[in-house]
Amino acid sequence: MEPAPTPSDALAQSGALPGDNVDPLGMRWGALREAARAIAALAGENSAQEVAELLAFPTGLRGADPRRARLIEQSIGDLVAIMEPGVAALLSVHERGGDVVPAARALWQEFTSARRGLLALAPAGDDQNL
Repeated sequence: MEPAPTPSDALAQSGALPGDNVDPLGMRWGALREAARAIAALAGENSAQEVAELLAFPTGLRGADPRRARLIEQSIGDLVAIMEPGVAALLSVHERGGDVVPAARALWQEFTSARRGLLALAPAGDDQNL
């Protein structure tokens, strides 16, 4: 497995140019989603439907007021700060044949918990069907 992509990697892979109208929040979430997908696999999460729903971008976050938008950006940044070294460590241990399941499950739980927190920041009354 390869290391989790960074937001700049996700931007490069999208084919978007720096001057294009790019959704930075969506790009950051895309990078987190790729990292979470790797963690779910290492954790032995085998419910594809549940994993897909948990990885879906919380679209209601785009319509947040400026105060909530700052909290959302900060929360996603915090989650990136947790996920990047976590994924790197898991992959390193996995490549050496070590058992990563307990640590991967803990990191997966951290991701799902943080996502629940992000959803709590979505505008009230937003029907996200998530």
